Amino acid sequence: MTIEERVPLAPLTTFGVGGEARFFAAAKTVDEVQEALVFASARKIPVFILGGGSNILVSDEGFEGLVLSVRLSDITTEEAGDRTHVSVGAGVVWDDFVQWSIAHRFAGLECLSGVPGTVGGAVIGNLGAYGAQTSDTLVRVESIDTHHTESGIRVFEKEACDFSYHDSIFGKTSGRYAVVRAIFALSTDPTSQLSYRDNRFDLTRLTHTLGHAPSQQEIREAILDMREEKGSIIMPGRRSYKCAGSFFHMPFVSPEQYAQVVARARALDAVREEQLQPWAWEQPDGSYKLAPGFLLEYTEFKKGYTRGSVGISPKHTLVIINLAGATACDIANLARDMQRAVSDLFGITLEREVEYVGCVERSNQ
Repeated sequence: MTIEERVPLAPLTTFGVGGEARFFAAAKTVDEVQEALVFASARKIPVFILGGGSNILVSDEGFEGLVLSVRLSDITTEEAGDRTHVSVGAGVVWDDFVQWSIAHRFAGLECLSGVPGTVGGAVIGNLGAYGAQTSDTLVRVESIDTHHTESGIRVFEKEACDFSYHDSIFGKTSGRYAVVRAIFALSTDPTSQLSYRDNRFDLTRLTHTLGHAPSQQEIREAILDMREEKGSIIMPGRRSYKCAGSFFHMPFVSPEQYAQVVARARALDAVREEQLQPWAWEQPDGSYKLAPGFLLEYTEFKKGYTRGSVGISPKHTLVIINLAGATACDIANLARDMQRAVSDLFGITLEREVEYVGCVERSNQ
């Protein structure tokens, strides 16, 4: 395997910004992943594991360590009772896997169509959209402990992955484990439980619109249309932006905090608050999940906002976009100001969903 030096990272990200990797390795096998990690360990340099580059912001100064691109691209199947276990290399493009599953008449992934990134990234971030999550069908994950590369493959059964909303043990211990393969249990039963709905879309109406139970391909097309309408798709042939998807997580707040947000929003603009409903969802533990886009709608940072070379998508308040020649610092500055505006107005802290690679925050001072 070749270890390259001073490799530009901007072309490998969906934002299209960032500096160089001091070292770069593209690993197509488990042995090559281990070889790259041994290289980094011997030089005592940090490692960043790169997937599809769709949920990261790389510093303008780049990354002074090893960027390891895991590119295992195999897909194999094995019968397991009434389901089929599908083993997928971490480097497989997630949407390619979704298309593969539909072509082979497997159900369960179609609601996750159109999401950029790789299978490895989907596992790490517990990709979720439109009523489905990666963890719904995942059985186990094969990984390499970057602290103990000599131990070989470490297997995490689903229960050990500590999946939660857009997170997992791999995300919570970022950089500790290099995911190399994921195994999913998929069914050929075409029955789909379409549960997602918001104030603009309702997938449960798809059957009524079509006049028949939708196929997996028809569900996929509906999802892609919705993602394009929301400005959260990066795909040839569809209106796309240079972005990293949703920049912020949905915050969870206590009932008391929720009541304070309601009162504050209605005091600022009661009509808008009513128009934007539903913007909060009560959880089983009594807390509330809030739509961060709703909070931002009360600030200057609305859809279509621009500031020089960066802006906010005209389709979605949570999507920061590179308009033309933006730097990582430009993007980080805008994200910081959006966070401050929401905090000042509602007392709510928006946590980043996008991971900063290198000294992005330092360059943000």
